[in-house]
Amino acid sequence: MLLLAEVHPDKHALEGRLVEILHRISGTDPALIKADARLMEDIGIDSLGFYEILIEADTCFGIRIPEETLLQFRTVGDIQTHLESLELTQPNAENA
Repeated sequence: MLLLAEVHPDKHALEGRLVEILHRISGTDPALIKADARLMEDIGIDSLGFYEILIEADTCFGIRIPEETLLQFRTVGDIQTHLESLELTQPNAENA
């Protein structure tokens, strides 16, 4: 199994990618996208934005986040903690 830590050895690199993704989806200033920032209230992620996060997670990290799991996330830190905790098989192996 490939661990996410092996794909993203640096926690700050993972955080940077996540900030980049959330900035692209919401247009929010990256300086405001901190771990404690609330996805809907502070960053402006709407229901469509949540689906874009699902797509980006699959594309950028090679993982699938179940919709019901994603909808439980309230902050940027919730997503980052989830990504850091995942063990991955080969990226996009299901789509090959």
